[in-house]
This record gives sequence, C-alpha cells and structure tokens, in this order.
Amino acid sequence: MPSLSASGKLSLAGGVALTLGGVAGAIEPLMAAGHGVLVGLALAWVATVPIPRRMRRERLEFSWWTLQGARRPDEPLTIRVALRNPTKSTLVLGAPRLSLSPGLKHARWKGTRIELAPESLSTFDIEVLPGHAGRHVLHGAWMTVSGPLGLAWAPLYFPNPLVLEVAPRTLGAALHRGFAKPDPEARAGRSTRRHGEGAEIRELREHQPGDPFHRIAWKASARRGKLLVRETEDDAQTTRVLVVDVGPSMRGDPRGGSKLDYAIELVAQASRGARLGGDRLGFVGFDARVTLNITPGSSPAHLAAIVAGAIDQRSLVDEDLTDLDDEQLDHVVARYFREQEGVEVRLGPDARARLAKMALTASGKDPQMQLPVRASDEDGRILRAFCRARGILLPLRYDTTGLSRAAGLAAALEAATHKAREPRTIIVVSDLDPFETTDRLRSAFANARAGRHRLTVVAPMGVDFAPKPEGIAGDAVRDALLKDDELRVQGLRTGLAKVGVPLYSARRRDPFAHWLARASAPRVAKAHK
Repeated sequence: MPSLSASGKLSLAGGVALTLGGVAGAIEPLMAAGHGVLVGLALAWVATVPIPRRMRRERLEFSWWTLQGARRPDEPLTIRVALRNPTKSTLVLGAPRLSLSPGLKHARWKGTRIELAPESLSTFDIEVLPGHAGRHVLHGAWMTVSGPLGLAWAPLYFPNPLVLEVAPRTLGAALHRGFAKPDPEARAGRSTRRHGEGAEIRELREHQPGDPFHRIAWKASARRGKLLVRETEDDAQTTRVLVVDVGPSMRGDPRGGSKLDYAIELVAQASRGARLGGDRLGFVGFDARVTLNITPGSSPAHLAAIVAGAIDQRSLVDEDLTDLDDEQLDHVVARYFREQEGVEVRLGPDARARLAKMALTASGKDPQMQLPVRASDEDGRILRAFCRARGILLPLRYDTTGLSRAAGLAAALEAATHKAREPRTIIVVSDLDPFETTDRLRSAFANARAGRHRLTVVAPMGVDFAPKPEGIAGDAVRDALLKDDELRVQGLRTGLAKVGVPLYSARRRDPFAHWLARASAPRVAKAHK
C-alpha cells in the first residue's frame, strides 16, 4: 500500500490543524479549507494505489550487472542499475533498497530521487560490500514511485537475482568452478618429499632395530635419556592435505568473521603456496561425515578447484547434515517465493511438487542446481539445490554428544591418508567442538600417525572469533565462554600430545605459512607418556 511522503505528511498535519482550528473557533472557511486539504490528500493517495499495477502492465524494466572483474571481501563492489521507462509520462522513483544474502552490505545510494523521462533509459551506480568469500546473491530491489503531486509513494519490487562470486583475500581473482579432477601425477603415484637422507629434519623419533648408526641424534638422546633418531627429508615435491571442519561450530558470523572464513583463507594461502612451490595439495572437508574429498594434485586448475570447493562448503544443504525436515524446507522455499516473486503457495500434500517445479523454472540453467545433494526424494533434492543456488542458508545439525563428529573426523583423516605412498603433512583446521577430552579422537589421530604422517591441529580460538557481546553483561558472558573454551583446548592439547599431534590456538592474523612452519618443525614422537 502507498505511504505518505514528507510533503504528504505536512499536508496531513496542515489539514488536520485547519480543521481543528475551524471547529474550535467556529470558522467555517477555515474548516472548509482543512476539509479540502484532507480530501485532496485522500484523492492523491487513492490515485497512487493502482500505479504499481500499471507499472507492471506497461513493463517498467529493471536490470543490473557488476562492473568489476576481481572481487575480494571488504572491497566495495559497484553495481550498475538500468531503468527503462516505457510510459509517456515522467516517473519519479525513490532510492533503491536491496534484498541481499546475509554476507552482503548495501552502501546506500547517495541520491534521494531518480527521475525518468518519458520513454527513456536511465542508469546509476550503487555499491555493495561482500563480507566473505563465496557465492552472494542480490535477490532484487525495492523502490518507490511517486504519486500525483508527490504526496504519496507506492512500493515497487523488482525480483531480479544477481549472483556475485567473491574470491578469498589471498587470491583476488575469479574462481575456477570446474570439478576438481585428480592430476596425472596423482594417478601415476608421483613421489613427493621423501623421508630418507636429505638435509631437512622431519622429526625425532625413538630408535628402532635396523636404523642407521649415523642418524642417531646424540645430543637430543642425552637430554631425553634414550636413543632418538633423526627422520630427514630431501627436496623432492611434498604433499600436504588440509582437513577442514565445516560443522556448525565453525560458523555463526555471516559477515566474514567466522572460523570457517578463516579456514577458507588458509586454504587459499595454501593453494597459492603450492602453486608457487610446485607442491601437491589436497583438501578434505568434514562434519558428521566427509563432505568433500579432493585428492592431492598440483596443476593450477586443481589448486583453484580446491579453493572453490572449500568455499562451497559454506552452503551445505544435504538432508543428513541440516536440521530441517521436509515440512520446514517447504515453508522456507514457499516464503522465498512469496517475498521475492509475490507468489503465494498454499502448503499441502501436492505443494512440494509445485514448489520443485517453480524452483526449476526460476533457477534456469544455474550450474548450482546440478551439483550433488543428498535428499530422500527428487523434489527434496531440487528444493535443497535451489536454496544453495539462491543463497538461502539452512541450519546445520549440531551433535552435542560428539559421536558423529568423531566419526566424521576419523573418516576425514582416513581420506587424507588413503593410498598414500609417502608420508604427508596433514593440517587439521577445527575448533574440536564439542569435545572435552580426546578419548574419541586418539584412535583416529593414532591411525594416521601410524603411517608416519605429520599431523598438526590448528584451532581458531579466542576473542577474534567470538561474537560481539550484546547487553550490559555481554562482555562478562563472552569472557567466561572464552575462558571455558581455553581450558577445554588445553586439555585437548595435552591428550593429543600423547599421540604426537600438536594442537595450536589460531588468531585471525596468523597466516598459513606460520602453521606450515610449525608443522614442518622437528618434533619428538611420543614425547608424553
């Protein structure tokens, strides 16, 4: 429905004042003037009501596109908007209000009015600010059109989804969206950094029968009171695998400050380092199960696909991972069509099939609709794929017991070491929530360590990843939660050290090179009993 403009509100106030003044003073001309103002205002409001319908009938056109190529988080992105007025009258429109996915901010257009001459085309620019890397959607724009005399404004909504792909800060270039295929080197079993007689120390371990005499580390053995042997590496190609937790505890901040956003930046930095150094890189994402497994490779397309795959982990929609049943999913999609397309879908026995058909029509040839989705039926798969394509975030299922999380981590470590012909450097990025002890984790890490793989756990922790406090007691509550989390991680650190796996707390400014140096540093296996 139309709303009064500033001048309309002044006219309303003036008409009411004249009417009341005329009544109080029994001045009929004053009362007549007040009535005239109010009647004129009412007629202007009524005349404004059919304008949106007329605009749709006469096809007032709205289109937009992006101007920049490379896009990174926290960098303004300019959107060019074009409006075509097919009518024979001048139209006055208000500044647009954008309907955005949660990871975008709208830098409001500086102008307050847009005047369209009859049968003309007008363009102007607006800015949006992406908060994180990934897929963002501008669903549409709200605008208002002025009625007669500018006394009332009628709302107009232009549903015109525009997809923005934003690369991590490290890359700042368009994402490679092809499916990550194994490299020829990976299929042929190309050797990686081999442990043997090289100059770089891989780790210190206990002496075993058959170890060469010259590899005994005498000084370290004297300090430890037992024989220790140097494991060394040569300068051949190395293999690294990033195992990233993509569960609900790694999320929570749609503006780019979540633990998962930090993990994605680490993946981008690792991909860039592997490209420059000629090394092989793999990626495994996990929640209650392995969500993505890209075997190690070194080609530029492979490394770019790893970054794209890590970013896509932001939008998990699978039925077994989300805390959303079929009825709730129908409500989510139906609400989207009601708010974005103005189409009301009555939910009932056959509503799901209608919603799926509408989703296929609305998405067109969006490649996101072709990606695999786990669902119990085809309609459910289409609706979940549509949510991913349109940036509709679905809540993930949180495991308070830790059973499924432990199984997911174990499966991820097994995937990271599967068919490895050489020791690999595996960096796990996870806050290990909800684990309080390592009872359910030790066997998974111990099995990976049995293959002489180097494991390091990086836990995004601390105030950098804590939500901003709300209310008077917000700071105190946050400090208490941070302290509890720190104590929990300290206990996990001690337990993992017993199986030779270090756990480090990460801050937002810590780069991947820092953790790679930690992972490559010499360490003593089974230092804690």
